[in-house]
Formats: sequence, structure tokens, C-alpha cells
Amino acid sequence: MEKNDRIYVVGHRGLAGSAILRKLQSAGYENLVYRSHRQLDLMRQEQVETFFRGERPQYVFLAAARVGGIWANSTFPAEFIYNNLVIETNVIHSSHLYAIKKLLFLGSSCIYPKLCPQPMGEACLLSGYLEPTNEPYAVAKIAGIKMCQA
Repeated sequence: MEKNDRIYVVGHRGLAGSAILRKLQSAGYENLVYRSHRQLDLMRQEQVETFFRGERPQYVFLAAARVGGIWANSTFPAEFIYNNLVIETNVIHSSHLYAIKKLLFLGSSCIYPKLCPQPMGEACLLSGYLEPTNEPYAVAKIAGIKMCQA
């Protein structure tokens, strides 16, 4: 990436997204784009496509997700899978439609099987059962990975 390339950091207020934004800023990247949830609802395909059409990012860091701990994942599994699938689908599809140069989609260690050998390797992905307490979140993340590969 060049210092003046248009870079969209999705989820810039979260743990990973804010770290990515700070790193890009400290490295001298000047054309950073980000929006709060109030400014851009990633759950709304039309809003996301309008944003991409208007802003024309060249690079996208996708760190936005609905996240929570064991209690939240166990209590709201339908919301976790739905929200994460919709956010990922909208951003990844718009990235494809508007021909961005590169998309970085953040995964999670929960996408690996519950009994994955340590240290985890990429070959372990989809090789066993997921941890039941966060399976809907993990399935959504895996779907995002597969969508990027496709």
C-alpha cells in the first residue's frame, strides 16, 4: 500500500480495528476512511454499497463483528450468526463489486476445532467439531473466510 491509498478500516472502534487504525496512522498512512455505526450501518446492504460507491476505498481491513464472551455467545446464538454473516457479506461483496485491491478479513481462534492440536495450524481448520458455546460466531467467521476465498 502507498501512503496516500484510500484505506477503509471497518470496525475502527473495536479492539483489533482500533489497533489497526493506530498502526496505519503511526506508519504515516494519510487517506484513512472509517465510519461509526451511527454513520454507516453495516447491516444494511444499500448503505454499505452507497458508501463503497462514494468513498471508493482501495484497501479494506474488515475487523467489525458482533463479539461477546461465553455468556453472550450462549444466550444470543441466532444474533451472533446473523449479525456477523450480514456484516461480512455486505462488506466483502461490496469490496468485490468495487474492485478493491486487497481485503484483510480478521478471523478468530474460535474457528478452529475445540480439540485442535497446539499450536494451531491452518490445516486444522474444518477438521473437527467447534466449541459449542461459540459455534454460531465461529461458523459466521468461517463463512466469511470461504466467501473471501471464493
